[in-house]
Amino acid sequence: MRVSPLCVLPALGALVAFPACCGHHCHAAAAPDTYAIVASKAVMDDPAWKAATVDALAAKHPGARVIVWDKAVEEAREALAAAQPSFTAFAVKPGQAGVRFTIAVSNLCRALDGDPYVDTFWGIVTGYDAASAEALAKAGPIAIERALDCAGCDLTAFKQAWRYSEDHRGTMNLWQRGVTDKVQDVPCDTDNTQGVLERLQKDRVQFMTTSGHATQHDWQMGYCGPNMALVHKDGRLVARDTKKADHPAGSTEPKVYFGTGNCLIGDIDKPDCMALAWIKDGAARQFMGYTVTTWFGAQGWGTQGLFVDTAGLCTANEAFHFTNTAIVETIRGYAIPDMMTFRLTDLKKVNFPITPGLAAWQKERLAAGADAKEAQKQLQTRIGNLHDRDVVAFYGDPDLDARIADGRWRALPPTLADDGALVLAAEARTGAREGAVWFRLPGSWAYDPAALEASPALGKPDLTLDNMIRFPAAKPRAGETYTVRLPAATRKGR
Repeated sequence: MRVSPLCVLPALGALVAFPACCGHHCHAAAAPDTYAIVASKAVMDDPAWKAATVDALAAKHPGARVIVWDKAVEEAREALAAAQPSFTAFAVKPGQAGVRFTIAVSNLCRALDGDPYVDTFWGIVTGYDAASAEALAKAGPIAIERALDCAGCDLTAFKQAWRYSEDHRGTMNLWQRGVTDKVQDVPCDTDNTQGVLERLQKDRVQFMTTSGHATQHDWQMGYCGPNMALVHKDGRLVARDTKKADHPAGSTEPKVYFGTGNCLIGDIDKPDCMALAWIKDGAARQFMGYTVTTWFGAQGWGTQGLFVDTAGLCTANEAFHFTNTAIVETIRGYAIPDMMTFRLTDLKKVNFPITPGLAAWQKERLAAGADAKEAQKQLQTRIGNLHDRDVVAFYGDPDLDARIADGRWRALPPTLADDGALVLAAEARTGAREGAVWFRLPGSWAYDPAALEASPALGKPDLTLDNMIRFPAAKPRAGETYTVRLPAATRKGR
């Protein structure tokens, strides 16, 4: 069982944190996380696919519950609700994945109990072929030291990192911990093809982020003139330079890929697509990407910000789900009921989901004399959060321990105290920042929020759910361990 983490993050994306031992009368390990495998009948009926996904995941996660669906993934709801698993892997063939499946899974995994938040941390396990799906299922921990950033993240979170900007050409940024005290500007070619290939194949980066134009079938670097593109052919990645010459772009180092600001790159519209080429040929063992066009970015940028800014505390999957929880809580706070019940079903080239309640809210604001520009900005923010809630895919084993190594936080394992209290904890290290801190419980638990005891520096929690707790204004100090005790907590599910 891997250790769950704790994370801090400002504003919307600020979230996450995991359990740990505080040394306060803690002797027993807490109940371990539980796991479910939700497989399509098409997978179960195909021996090669069943072995590559269901059997591989079951061997990796002993005791995992297997649930099979036939016509629609929603058929798994009753069994998942009864089990309340910590993690759920959805095993499907590529023809069953894509935008509508992503939306269905996102909604299903928030519908297992009475609250609107994610009830099981999910990931989709699929591939160009059975062998590449098996690579996702069998993936081992990734301790990320080296990163290639094309979406503007904080390079100093890593041991070594490179950035090619989408906003200008001819300069790259370089960070080497212990070698330089600041990020360096380094001249480079205005065609970044060879630089990206060198990062992937020679420097063996373990984390990659991208923004810029993209579709299901290409990624175009930057907005400032001709530059390279990544495309695919027969499940393989191809780098296309500005002279239209193609270069093999595959790499073998296991990595996490975030399509942070790209349209459509997470959509599997057919087996030969960017997401599955990254999994098959680029060794992406976890992949996050939008399945529709993106214009707001709360889920993509929020996940990247949380994962990088709280380096070491969140796994990639945890950063994704805590960001989504923040979006749901933001929408709930708008107090427009039909925003919570809205489901994106009518997919368009560009989606601006305006519910009747949201339209009425805007009309009332303007009738009351609100500034038109400010009202429009607030409307766009509400539409943007609603847009992002269900349309970002996450591929890979959700329980994979893929996190930044030697980061600003250190997660500690959850424990049970002598008096039976569930104890969560994490240690702040150099660089830990003030902001919201979330703790994930090892599964789903019932407890009395009024009885919760926390380190004073965490402040008061403002969200106490059965599998996560948020402290909105923590003030961590390097070297200190922060704990949360939940007296008389009992495990839910079976």
